[in-house]
Amino acid sequence: MALAPLKPNLLRPLFVNHNVRLFVTSSNSSSQQQQQQQNVIPTWNDYFKLRKKRRTYEVTSYVPCTIAPAFGTFSYFVQMEVDPFTKILGMDPLMAAVVTTAGAAFGGFLLGPVFGNTLFKLMNRKIAPAMDARDKEFFEHIKKNRADARLNSIRNPVPDYYGEKIQSVHDYRTWLRKQREHYRKGVFGGDVNGLED
Repeated sequence: MALAPLKPNLLRPLFVNHNVRLFVTSSNSSSQQQQQQQNVIPTWNDYFKLRKKRRTYEVTSYVPCTIAPAFGTFSYFVQMEVDPFTKILGMDPLMAAVVTTAGAAFGGFLLGPVFGNTLFKLMNRKIAPAMDARDKEFFEHIKKNRADARLNSIRNPVPDYYGEKIQSVHDYRTWLRKQREHYRKGVFGGDVNGLED
């Protein structure tokens, strides 16, 4: 008889959280997010302007990101007392200082665009998620519409494979025409002026 009251307790779930939403459709939430992001960046030309601004941040950050590590490394080696008969990194101390300073400058140069992109996202926090979504959508367009790289040759190189030179909707349409022309030249060869669409 003692087992009868335990039976309903065994059938109840052990952990019940009443604050959890159980059924959320991902299509509704993703479409709502896309709608909100499109409101932040309404047109493609606005996106391209922001993309150009982000690229300006990245290019501008090359200078301080290159100079700061080089200056720091150089100042370290200038203040260091060096015995001319000892070796640093298996090299003459002066040569090691030059190589290390150049290496620090090169490392800073490589990290410059990352720093610039991070700075852009910090300065534009409201549009950063929308920019990421538009970047993804834009690169999907690029991937879908670019010419096949197997048709590449010395006489027929792939024009702007990643779409890096696109700065406006007009540039995008020009890029599409060049991709189609590259495809026609690769498949049919020769001049494409006489071909019809």
